[in-house]
Amino acid sequence: MLKTCSLQYAKDHDFFGPVWHGTSEKGREVIEREGFKVFYGYQANADTGIANGYDDRPYYDGIPAPIHHLGFGIYFTTVLSIAKQFNLGTGRGLVDYYIDTKSNDIINFGANKTMMQWWIKNGYDPAVAKMDRVTATRLLTDHLKAQFDSVWFKGKGLYRLLDGDQLCVYDPGIIYKIDKALTQEGDIGSKVFRISDGMWGVLLQKRDIPEQALRFHGGEAQFFTVRWQKGGTDYDQSSRKPVTLVTG
Repeated sequence: MLKTCSLQYAKDHDFFGPVWHGTSEKGREVIEREGFKVFYGYQANADTGIANGYDDRPYYDGIPAPIHHLGFGIYFTTVLSIAKQFNLGTGRGLVDYYIDTKSNDIINFGANKTMMQWWIKNGYDPAVAKMDRVTATRLLTDHLKAQFDSVWFKGKGLYRLLDGDQLCVYDPGIIYKIDKALTQEGDIGSKVFRISDGMWGVLLQKRDIPEQALRFHGGEAQFFTVRWQKGGTDYDQSSRKPVTLVTG
C-alpha cells in the first residue's frame, strides 16, 4: 500500500525530499494500486517496468558491475530534469515523494576504480559477480540496507557523474507520496490570499520570528514564504501590512 501524507507532515517529521520517481504510465498505475515493490533480478523485464541498469560486461579489472548502481531498491532522484528522463522525457504524472529515512549515506564519485572499491567494501563479491550478478547484487544490497535506510549518489562534478543524482531506498514502507488533499488550512502547501491586491499564492515555508524582533511585527509569531500566481516569491513576510495573508 502506498503511504501518503501532507507536505506539512513531511516537513514536521524531517522527511527527506522532495524526490521523484520516473516511470511509464503503466508503472505509475501499478505503484498507485500496489505501492512500491523491490524487484530482485535482471534489469530488462517487461513485467516490472525496470529497464535501467548495468550491462553484463567487465566494468573494472575484469569485474562486472552490480545490476543496479546502489543495489536492489526503489530509485528516486532529487533532480527534476533527471526524473523526466526516466519518465519518458516528460514531467507529466510526476509526483512529489518524501522519505522517512533516519540513516542516509551520501556518496559522490564517478571513476570506475573508485566505484568498484566502494561496491566491494559494501559486500559486493567479485568472484560471485563473475558467475552470478543477481546473487552478488543481493549481497551488496543486504550489506547496505543493514546499515542505511537509503543511499544518495549525488553524481556531481565538473560534469554529471555516471547517471547523475539518484537515491536508492531499501524499504518501501518509508516512502510517502504527498497528497495535497491532506493539506490543512495554514499548512505548508496551502493556498493563501493577499487581501491588498486579491492575489492567490501557495505557502512554501513558515519559520518563527526571533523573539527580539516580535515587537516589530505587531505580535505576529511567524514569517511566511509565499509563491504568488504572479509576481514571483516573497520571502520572510509576516501577516502585517503591506502584505496581509489569509490562509484557506
